[in-house]
Amino acid sequence: MKNEILAIGASGLVGSRFTDLYPKKDHIISPDLNELDITDKVQVDKFFKENKDSFETVVNFAAYTDVDGAEKERGNEKGLVWKLNVEGPKNLAQASQKYSKYLIQISTDFVFPGTADYPGPYSEDATTPESADKLGWYGWTKLEGERVVRKNCETCVIVRISYPFRAHYPAKLDFARNILVLFDQGKLYPLFADQKLTPTWVDEVCKILYILLEEKKAGIFHVACAEVTTPLEFANYLLEKARGVKGVVKEGSMGEFLKTSGRTPRSRLGGLLTQKTQKALGISLMNWREAIDELVRQLE
Repeated sequence: MKNEILAIGASGLVGSRFTDLYPKKDHIISPDLNELDITDKVQVDKFFKENKDSFETVVNFAAYTDVDGAEKERGNEKGLVWKLNVEGPKNLAQASQKYSKYLIQISTDFVFPGTADYPGPYSEDATTPESADKLGWYGWTKLEGERVVRKNCETCVIVRISYPFRAHYPAKLDFARNILVLFDQGKLYPLFADQKLTPTWVDEVCKILYILLEEKKAGIFHVACAEVTTPLEFANYLLEKARGVKGVVKEGSMGEFLKTSGRTPRSRLGGLLTQKTQKALGISLMNWREAIDELVRQLE
């Protein structure tokens, strides 16, 4: 069998960086939607059957990630969000189990509530909610996606990330580059000083994926910067390093923001702990300042 990787959603923010950096680029199979629709169980099984000798590992980067857009489908298990975030991973897990493939499912910190009664940052084995009451629909569907993967595939791993950012991805503005673009346009709004998070430098996700693909470990792994920050603190450091300005970001309150009726539930006191991941894989992850420094270096 060829040691090839089936990468689903390889054109996205994380997937495209993975394919850029992977040292054996010619060993990646990245079908488009016309070739493989993961929400179609029959098509998934057929693809795995016909290509069973062409790859031994699967990485699922595909997901519906528009948090506010997902909320419009809340409770709808027939909608696109559920199909992409739950049914798709389930189909891949069942096919991976059937054809003896190793599966990596990319997930998110949005599976945790980040509320005052259950604040983060959360460890890899932290308890996740049993209902969608305190999660947005995006977070709930991603959590259900984790569960169906682990239930249906013995050789699988969950990799959770949080507010990912990277350099040079024109298709979508991520957490960091959105700040830079809004600042350059004179449209940067106040950023929260009371939200706790741990952003993820995408290059480090790729590094960990390489290790997992080599060692075929199972379980749950967290990839995020090693220290907690706030959007306000993150933005001020980013603008100081990338634009040479200090203290220009106005302070906002997520607590006040979430009081408005109709707001999508979001984690206010969140973040991912990574100590167990670092120890298990024998690596060290950057803190968020070091990651920003690397981002700025790559942008220059």
